[in-house]
Amino acid sequence: MPPSFPMPMNSQPPRMLRLKDGLKDGLGRAITYLRISVTEQCNLACVYCKPRTGAQERAEPPAMSRNELVQIAQVFTSLGIRKVRLTGGEPLMRRDLETIVAGISPEVEGRVHLTTNGIHLARRARGLRDAGLCGVNVSLDAAERGSFERLTRKDGLSRVLAGIEAARSAGLKTKLNAVVLKGWNEDQIVPLARLAQTEGIQVRFIEFMPYQDNGWGRDQFMPAGEILRIAQEGLGTSLEEEPVVGLEEGPARIFKLAGSEGKVGVISTLSADFCDRCNRVRLTSRGELKACLFGNKPVDLLEPLRNHASHEDLARLVRQALTEKLDCHPMRRGEAPVLSSGMWQVGG
Repeated sequence: MPPSFPMPMNSQPPRMLRLKDGLKDGLGRAITYLRISVTEQCNLACVYCKPRTGAQERAEPPAMSRNELVQIAQVFTSLGIRKVRLTGGEPLMRRDLETIVAGISPEVEGRVHLTTNGIHLARRARGLRDAGLCGVNVSLDAAERGSFERLTRKDGLSRVLAGIEAARSAGLKTKLNAVVLKGWNEDQIVPLARLAQTEGIQVRFIEFMPYQDNGWGRDQFMPAGEILRIAQEGLGTSLEEEPVVGLEEGPARIFKLAGSEGKVGVISTLSADFCDRCNRVRLTSRGELKACLFGNKPVDLLEPLRNHASHEDLARLVRQALTEKLDCHPMRRGEAPVLSSGMWQVGG
């Protein structure tokens, strides 16, 4: 009996199927990093993520069960994925997150990471570490209470700071992520850099990216070069750039802070993108594969799985989708990006 879902029709095997050295896209770029949004739900309403239209989007329950999520992740790891990051929404809204981590961690030799806002991290950091979590990136866009509340629309800075301390105490590799919006939190660049310097931790500043209904505009966009200039002038010290370690460590340019173990990084998604060395793909909270963050039509993997697709059926869908992965995001060519999803659905 033929499968009840569409399959690629081609008399010749796709280029992906003829490659013997792991998962590659149609341009020959090695794909080794999978980001999975495990839920759309979140307990913050950050201005750069949630719609600013005043309309409240529905808080959808997780589309994928933990078993489905782990099964799909195993398809990717069998094809050559070596690192998995769990994102959201807010992943800690899932009570079964530890079980998900435990299911995926052996598949990638422990290289499972988490991105979280840190609100619930203090009480779960140890359990996540015991389940096999390797590291955590905590989203922290302000080091001062008032700015934090303005950006997230919630008073939770003390809980996030407690979560960071708990993660470090549990032995998790811990980094901070800060999205910079001109007119909102550029005054927090130096305080966050000083926090990194004092605590001996890494903070990475991320350029504001357009997502569906998140109010992105050039007037709020601050390029990485300007962020670095503000950090260096505010700290009154030079920043020494570190050599690139590897793509799986992410696209950030990292700079040492003098007299400290702390580091400052910038992720220039738009001003100096890294499309030519992109090594990642994304699984949305609805079980859809997005080969490119700002383009490519999503490929549904969840419905085929629920229709009893085999492991090879799903692998074939993944391989076919990656033959069509874009060479660069549309904005590099001066085109508008395809914004069919919010950040909380795709996972950034």
